Amino acid sequence: MKILILGAAGRTGRLLVEQALVAGHTVTAFVRSEDPAIAETPDVTTFVGDATNEADLAKALQGQDAVISTLGPIKPRDTVVSLATGLLIKVAAQQKIKRVIMMSSFLASPQFRPNAIVRFALKLMDGIVSHFKSAEELFEGSHLDYTIVYATRLTNEPLDKNYVVVQSNEAVGANDSISRANVAHFLVTQLVDTAHIAQTVLITDKK
Repeated sequence: MKILILGAAGRTGRLLVEQALVAGHTVTAFVRSEDPAIAETPDVTTFVGDATNEADLAKALQGQDAVISTLGPIKPRDTVVSLATGLLIKVAAQQKIKRVIMMSSFLASPQFRPNAIVRFALKLMDGIVSHFKSAEELFEGSHLDYTIVYATRLTNEPLDKNYVVVQSNEAVGANDSISRANVAHFLVTQLVDTAHIAQTVLITDKK
């Protein structure tokens, strides 16, 4: 497939680019500014632009089959996730692109059970969580074949594919984690896996 990766220069995004290439997809990496690591990766097209700019998104989406977003806020009140999502839904519909996969924060998952310390921290991070939830609501109101992926606390462990989908009747806490490499692998699998279309899904490494 021809895929556009938003947030490709981030720590998860870079691994996602690698995993998508391994899977045989044609990758366009959407970045805010030139990134040497991305630019030097063979067989990757780099698109420099602003994900909250409709014209930039429209140009980058031309000819794509699907989109994976690992966009995240830089600061607590950063609105990039919700703004970019609204524009992405609009432009994807105009260009008849149906498949969109978004990595969200597990802090926004209804299956997350924070302890007292984390609950206090969440009050300080309320802006981040609220923008992810707003993005999810936008997807739910769209006609896209979307999948929203919650990942537990991210680590830098290598890819081992030793992760699981958390069942809807199970919960996770602040001590649960998953490697960014495993998250990237799962995101790529969703390009062809239809089991979680129009759903949210929570993933974590096996204990």
